[in-house]
Amino acid sequence: MPGLFLATLFFTACEQSTAPAEYADLCFAEVTSISAVQGEGWRSPLEGSYQQVAGAVTYVDPGSGYFIEQAGDGQAGKASRGMFVEAHREARDIEIGQHVVVGGRVDELGERRDTLTSLADVDRFALCESSLLPPLTQVQLPLSNPEREALEGMRIVFPQELYVSDVYSHYRGKLMLSADSPLRVPTEDFPPGKEADRQARDNRDRAIDVHDASFESSLAAAGSRFELLTGVMGHDGRDQLFLILSRQGKPANTPDPITPTPQGGLRIVNANLLNYFNGDGRGGGFPNERGAETLRELDRQEQRIRAAMAKIRPDLLAVQELENDGFGANSAAQSLVAMLNDGGSGDYAVVRAPANRLGADVITVGLFYRKQAVEPIGPSHTLDTEPFRGLSRQPLAQVFRDITSGELFLVATNHLKSKGSCPETGPNKNQNDGQGCWNPARVEAVEALLPWLEQVASAAGTRQILVLGDMNAHRMEDPIRAFRNGGYTELVENISGLPQYSFRFFGEAGTLDFAFASPQLAGIARQARIWHINSDWPQNMDLPEPWLRMSDHDPVIVDLDFSKKL
Repeated sequence: MPGLFLATLFFTACEQSTAPAEYADLCFAEVTSISAVQGEGWRSPLEGSYQQVAGAVTYVDPGSGYFIEQAGDGQAGKASRGMFVEAHREARDIEIGQHVVVGGRVDELGERRDTLTSLADVDRFALCESSLLPPLTQVQLPLSNPEREALEGMRIVFPQELYVSDVYSHYRGKLMLSADSPLRVPTEDFPPGKEADRQARDNRDRAIDVHDASFESSLAAAGSRFELLTGVMGHDGRDQLFLILSRQGKPANTPDPITPTPQGGLRIVNANLLNYFNGDGRGGGFPNERGAETLRELDRQEQRIRAAMAKIRPDLLAVQELENDGFGANSAAQSLVAMLNDGGSGDYAVVRAPANRLGADVITVGLFYRKQAVEPIGPSHTLDTEPFRGLSRQPLAQVFRDITSGELFLVATNHLKSKGSCPETGPNKNQNDGQGCWNPARVEAVEALLPWLEQVASAAGTRQILVLGDMNAHRMEDPIRAFRNGGYTELVENISGLPQYSFRFFGEAGTLDFAFASPQLAGIARQARIWHINSDWPQNMDLPEPWLRMSDHDPVIVDLDFSKKL
């Protein structure tokens, strides 16, 4: 709740034991303008001095304090006309619309450059008028950081439509909104380097975090619109300014994910499962090393996975972030088979890796198939050369025969190195070009993967190859270019067109999950699309459909029709 944001971050000290004294004649006393206290820089030029200020109350944070603002012409200036007043017990008796005069020490709340200018140690107070209409300034995004600083503590309204870009903390009452459209990862649309940097700056200026307790009970998805949002420009004391709504905000729309209708004879799905771990497989063994910490959490996760798979009914399923605990009766792989059978046709099986475990990581990739739709030909294959030792997970590849047509094709599931845990030196450190760290490692993995897959396919007598997976790289980044340079077609882009996305990171949407086809296979794809059931939707909230938020990545769906082969 908004009151807790400020109380938790700023007011951990003991409450004032007494309220400040009231002085009736203070209403007629000389005061310092709030604009003079704020100044035009990041910190107050009067920091540490005793000042008396006057203004209308625009927002009350009970138990913590309240915001006041001096009258103005409704236009933004170079110095803010609002500020925060630290008050604990007395804040409970303050009401919006009161005109007050207060005296205290000018302070900056927070730890970094961009702090919240406030009045602390308040010892003089006067309530001069009530039931006033609080000041309101109309502003529009984009706003630079200095422009936001000039609005700190002020009551503002956005006349433009704002779109939800990030729902990660929706359940905590926080959303990120942006002007014009939801934000996109710069390297999804622009080459790494200067163009991506320019887009990153534009994204920062177009976005604003919004906090409101009503968000905890109302539902918004990424892409939802808000209109005429009104609130006070507050601060969390650590990272950035945000809008604290003073009027409850509800989205004007909520996107509806369309379930893809089958367009071909064989449906293939790629899905990152968001750490599917099943404890000991017998109802115990919690918490897991990753994933569900309790049996109840696992039940909720499995309900959503089961519902999603029953909705789209894959003939062949490639997954990432599966617990790497083998293929025994109590393994996560066998639990997933049981879920598929519960929601499907009852004839699913798992492709067993060459060894009981696939690599040394706690998570792995997996392949699952319907025995009535496809038949595995020969053993599975994996690649354990250097790019897949401790960085990218080992891929799993299997040749299949399409039961209906008899055609052979090779499918590989992959999970390339993530952009986390960055090294401080060497070629894999973050080069600040928009691609994050470990970029060379991901490129090396692709360059090792493609010729190996072609050898496996050739040995089985086919050149039809489908490469699926979470590549941890966006569409314009080097690893994805390496697939294209290898002659592979990205099916979603080719069939459904651009723009695309399958994941949101800090409010920016981009594609991490891909379906690449060799030239010999690309022509028989009848549908390729991303099913937006996860990345747009918040966690830890009641959602309108049982399959929503089964993961944080959206599944990729590809329909193949070998009968249409030219």
